[in-house]
Amino acid sequence: MKKNNQQLIFGIHACVAALNNSKRVIYEIICTEQVFIKYKDLIEKKNIKNVLIKKRSQIDHSIGLDTHQGIAIYCNPLIKNYTLEKIEKENIVLILDSLTDSQNVGSIIRTAFLFGVKTILYTKYNSFEINSYLIKSASGAFEEVQLIEVVNLNQTIEILKKKNFWLVGLDTNSNKKISIIPKDLKLAIVLGSENKGIKKLSLEKCDFRVNINTVKSKLVDSLNVSHATAIVLYEVSNERIA
Repeated sequence: MKKNNQQLIFGIHACVAALNNSKRVIYEIICTEQVFIKYKDLIEKKNIKNVLIKKRSQIDHSIGLDTHQGIAIYCNPLIKNYTLEKIEKENIVLILDSLTDSQNVGSIIRTAFLFGVKTILYTKYNSFEINSYLIKSASGAFEEVQLIEVVNLNQTIEILKKKNFWLVGLDTNSNKKISIIPKDLKLAIVLGSENKGIKKLSLEKCDFRVNINTVKSKLVDSLNVSHATAIVLYEVSNERIA
């Protein structure tokens, strides 16, 4: 959601993180009196001239939704133009292979940040949109995690391997557990789309193809990708988090 090329952000955690980000230029804040009082010092520190105090129902009408938690801001979009050259010293990165659900991706960004992951790569085509819902779902982590858009995933995988990353793919057909992955390796974890999973060629390039052991069911065949991300990062991040 944008107004005159401005990015709309809503939700307490997302808005507070944006207000604390020196790279964000805040053009307008719409919030309830309660929220304004709580974050008055932060708002005034940012020297924002256009602050509108409204009732929740008025904010609903202003931005066209009711999940704002009493605050919405219009600001400049963040330019996420990081490159692969900046991840040499990282231990874990994520690769999103054609994920399309923005709110799922937002949850993945939040989880990744909490496990110390600084960079997420994602495919340019057939992928999610970076929008207000994604930013809210990330619960503030969007401001901190680097996103790198890649055109050719298989070439990117080869580049990562040359940078000493080992590729990990979630494969429901594998009988190997996440625990087989050594703790001292640099990992690039590939997460497949909600419907089709990891593309065949990408999966074949993975050094480890592992599965999360769950109850077998004809009704539910897999975990939500954001939940699977949390489980994988918990397993591989043990002893890695600074």
